[in-house]
Amino acid sequence: MKNLKMIVYLLILAGLTFFAALYAVYRSEQGAVRQSEQQPPHKADVAMVLGNIVNRHGKPNPCLRSRVEAGVWLYRAGKADYLLMSGGTDADGSNQAEAMREMAVKLGVPSEKVWLENQSQTTYQNIKFSTLLLKDHHDVIIVSDGFHLPRGLWLARHQWPEKDLQTFAGRDCGDSAAVMWRKRVREVLAWVKALVLDHG
Repeated sequence: MKNLKMIVYLLILAGLTFFAALYAVYRSEQGAVRQSEQQPPHKADVAMVLGNIVNRHGKPNPCLRSRVEAGVWLYRAGKADYLLMSGGTDADGSNQAEAMREMAVKLGVPSEKVWLENQSQTTYQNIKFSTLLLKDHHDVIIVSDGFHLPRGLWLARHQWPEKDLQTFAGRDCGDSAAVMWRKRVREVLAWVKALVLDHG
């Protein structure tokens, strides 16, 4: 009986911890979006757009496009001299970085102003594999969805402590509330991985 009570208490504690972390992800997401809307970043050398799956349910993923559009907005507004698209190859053979460059060029960004990091499979690798491309650039804006930006920024600060880092959130890409909560749940798990493995 004593062991059973202990197990129950531990399960309750684990559940409370998980929901507290989920709420923290939600609050940090809202803060990232609000900051992007109310206080756009100051001028930087490069806007780094973090990748996302290219196609979803057999159709172009609007959430990838919203990230690219946010990066293009920064370029057009004179907030960034270059765009760095970071993302590897999906299961269907589509490369995230290459797809993002194609979108950006179609939206009017000169191709020579768009750099590629096209090997990464995780946010940690987005940051790590971009290190050489950014070695001569001090000011970087990280672009992604609001829920993703706090972790991206945390990882970047560990990888590049000497850089001036800012964030900018892409607009809402139209996902339903249920899909967004699933993304936030995955983000909680991704934070656990980041804290345990991805900060070296």
